[in-house]
Amino acid sequence: MASYLQKLLMPFQVALRKSVESFIRLETADDEYTLVAEDGSLISVVKVDGSRQVIGDEEYKFLVDAATIKIGARFDRAGQALQVFFVRDPDRVVPYLNRQIRPSRQTAEASDLDLNDLFDERVRHMSRYLSYEECYFVLWTRPSVLSKTEMERAGKESKEKVWINAGYGQNPLAALDALRNRHKSYVTSILSALDELGIKSTLLEVHDALRAVRDNLYPDKANEKWRASLPGDPIAPRAPLSSADMSDVIWPPLRQQLAVGDARIVNESVVQMGDSLWAGADMTLGPMEASPFPMLLNRLFDAGIPYRISFLIEGGGAQAMAFRAFAATILGVTNALNKQIKYSLEGLEAMSRNEPVVRLRVSFATWAPRDRMDLVQDRLSTLVQAVESWGYCQVSEFSGDPLDCVMSSAMGIHCAGTAPPAVAPMREVMKLLPWQRPSSPFEFGAMLFRTPDGKAWPYQTGTNLTTTWFDLIFAQPGAGKSVLVNTLNLGTCLSPGLSKLPYVAVIDIGPSSSGLISLVKEALPPNRAHEAAYYRLQMAHQYAVNPFDTQLGCRQPLMDERSYLVELLTLLCTPPGHEKPYDGIQQLAGMVVDEMYRWRDDVAANAEPRPYLPRLDNEVDDAIQKYNIHLPADPYWWDVVDKMFDIGQYHIAALAQRHAVPTLSDAITASRRPQIRSLLEETSVGFSSETVINAFERMITSATREYPILSSVTQFDISNTRVCSLDLMDVCPQGDETADRQTSIMYMLARHVLVRSWWMGMDSLQFIPEKYRLYHEQKLQDLAETPKRLCYDEFHRTSSSSAVRGQVIRDVREGRKRGVQIVLASQLLDDFDDDMIDLATGVWVLGAAISETAVDNIRDRFGLSDTAKNIIRFKLTGPRAGGAPALFVLGTNEGRYEQHLINTLGPVELWALSTSAEDVVIRNRLYTRLGAGRARQMLAANFPGGSARSEIKRRVMMRADKGEAKSALMSAVMEEIVEELVAAGKQKLDKSEVNT
Repeated sequence: MASYLQKLLMPFQVALRKSVESFIRLETADDEYTLVAEDGSLISVVKVDGSRQVIGDEEYKFLVDAATIKIGARFDRAGQALQVFFVRDPDRVVPYLNRQIRPSRQTAEASDLDLNDLFDERVRHMSRYLSYEECYFVLWTRPSVLSKTEMERAGKESKEKVWINAGYGQNPLAALDALRNRHKSYVTSILSALDELGIKSTLLEVHDALRAVRDNLYPDKANEKWRASLPGDPIAPRAPLSSADMSDVIWPPLRQQLAVGDARIVNESVVQMGDSLWAGADMTLGPMEASPFPMLLNRLFDAGIPYRISFLIEGGGAQAMAFRAFAATILGVTNALNKQIKYSLEGLEAMSRNEPVVRLRVSFATWAPRDRMDLVQDRLSTLVQAVESWGYCQVSEFSGDPLDCVMSSAMGIHCAGTAPPAVAPMREVMKLLPWQRPSSPFEFGAMLFRTPDGKAWPYQTGTNLTTTWFDLIFAQPGAGKSVLVNTLNLGTCLSPGLSKLPYVAVIDIGPSSSGLISLVKEALPPNRAHEAAYYRLQMAHQYAVNPFDTQLGCRQPLMDERSYLVELLTLLCTPPGHEKPYDGIQQLAGMVVDEMYRWRDDVAANAEPRPYLPRLDNEVDDAIQKYNIHLPADPYWWDVVDKMFDIGQYHIAALAQRHAVPTLSDAITASRRPQIRSLLEETSVGFSSETVINAFERMITSATREYPILSSVTQFDISNTRVCSLDLMDVCPQGDETADRQTSIMYMLARHVLVRSWWMGMDSLQFIPEKYRLYHEQKLQDLAETPKRLCYDEFHRTSSSSAVRGQVIRDVREGRKRGVQIVLASQLLDDFDDDMIDLATGVWVLGAAISETAVDNIRDRFGLSDTAKNIIRFKLTGPRAGGAPALFVLGTNEGRYEQHLINTLGPVELWALSTSAEDVVIRNRLYTRLGAGRARQMLAANFPGGSARSEIKRRVMMRADKGEAKSALMSAVMEEIVEELVAAGKQKLDKSEVNT
């Protein structure tokens, strides 16, 4: 009975416009990307993410001129319409942030990373700076685009279409066939125009389009999982109420599916829709001077109110004013005002011969919770004032029907409105549209940056959007460079779709990366804490790393490993200050490497493999006894390796292999082999009497003494580490040419230790002993499926090392096929070679030197616009309370992106990634005393700025003024802060236990 009454009353509700449904003119879907209106109009919805480039005055002028030509060409006559819909809602930003962070949460959960405190704070903190926004172009092709003859034919064809008797269901045959080609051409031209303008846009599938319509009609009921029921979708089984009317068994009308809340008029300007109060307004007189959209956006951003704006642009503006021009001509003799109208219309008519003249309706709306009448009225007042000051236009909040006024700004439900249509040149209309919104090529990302005006900018490393993964980061000290590197590395660890930690290797000068490592380490379960490690290398035996280690079971190095060893020996034998080694050294190094491994091979002829000696490695000795391993008489270390591998003790096998492979001192013995000496014993060094072989022996002997870290069996193991940082501060001196050579050697060693396995491919298996191939195949499979990221911080320290820089270039060129991301961070653009700059796909500029020449150099080198130059010059001011600004240039297969971003981290994340010495000391002590999660919470609560340096400085100065010299020591002040925080944490914990 209720359904029957609803069907009976529906025509009257539609005619009188008394319900939300009565304003919805959508009928059904015609194909995957096209909706149909009740009158046969075709509708497509384009989601506009924004511009790929940062927009300044020059870019804005270009956009307006180009859009007038490319888009305006479709509006020279009536029949096609474009609704530009823009919405901004601070209340929807928290659900949006939760959706953005959800993939990272899932990755953390799958990887057993306990980072819930960080995720919760990220949502809480970022919501203070962001506002949710969307922009859509709704494209209408209406029957009026057809000629009279075509219209008659279309009407006849429509009558011939037969559909079941279902007056209150969707009619899948409602579209006018004659409109399809025109609409397809219209949509294609708009998408092409937006792409040529550098605007990222996406043509929405009909279900996504209808969800966007519904979410913006009822923001408080927005649901990402809602899906409209359309032709082609399964029909839920329902019992028909009538044998003649099939409405109950087909797809329900779209107006019923979209209108999920009824409407009630509260007063002359406010209506209640669902759980919200709405108030609308119309632009009754266009702006005197068309002003850019950011002028309006900035005023409303400061106010923090939700709002939506609809620009309805219809073609045929010149035809629409024909009658007015005729009337003004007839009545022009009556008074001067009619003459002015006549001249204005004549001017528009003349202008229409050169550019389109269109009809424009602009409507606005805002909303508030249903119990906050005062709030919605305040918001409407703020909205009206902001719009009226936007180019000096006139706005009215009274239209006679407040519901009709509110629905005029709704997205995509009809092609009408209460705003009086203005006739305007297309160029002036284009000036009003929101072209300046920035866009990201990523829909989701483990890193979330923001724009200065509060739009979220997701970013993800290592995707298929770029041809290679090579980033350059540069800024003067203190600009947030190291924090950004840590942020990007953490984002790599939280990349969507991972079930284990990726491989992240950091080569650093100083403890900048220690915060990230400790964050990951403390977040892992205790039995997996070894997967994250930070080492500050020392030139000492306990930090020894044998560069001659091979893959498990391999008696010979693989091709890449051999190339590295030849280069290392060549570098060791290159005198400080010389760019090239002596003649013959490189050939000698290659022969020596081959002979070293042949000499220590247990199956080669005339070889001397290392004999197994007990008490060299207690862990190996214990394993031999524990597993009752029977070794042959006079066993070699290789025998131990094979036996341990056979019983599945791979770790013990790797420990034994450390003693089986050659060491640096073996290079001297190898160089004395007759087959080598006979080739080079007569080759001398320059004009001296010293032979190349003697020079080689002399310099290798010196290296063995000077670099104990290179000259013995490997002492510390990082083979099971996935996120690892090596701090080279104590082994990379600065100063003379000898120091530069040592720095080169240490950088090459660090890279080899961290990533030598990354460059192995399945084609390497043929060079591995057969019994070990399955083991390595499984490891290679894991490597191939897992993201890998190599970071060099403080890269300027390699400025005198052509070997290191050449290796980086080779890594970049081959990194794509191995799935390796590479990041270089330094202080100046000149710290990077030209090849590096040319190969970079991502460039982060966090600051530049104060000279105009430095800024111009950056602009010219990357082909930046003057707008980007001004951002570098005036906007990259270093970290502030709201975050650290950066100019990001990203090359993708969609085009080049150039955006002004801010890296905004909450107090918890700032403390976790802090790199300042004082903060690191306090954080590490609290981690030990309170545990990582609790310590971060206490630090964030007491020092929400992410640093305690200002408080330390204040206490030191205060006590120094009082003459308390001992207590004024910085170490004493830091210890005092730690004790205060520990006491406060215990007190808070005791209170919570009492309350429990």
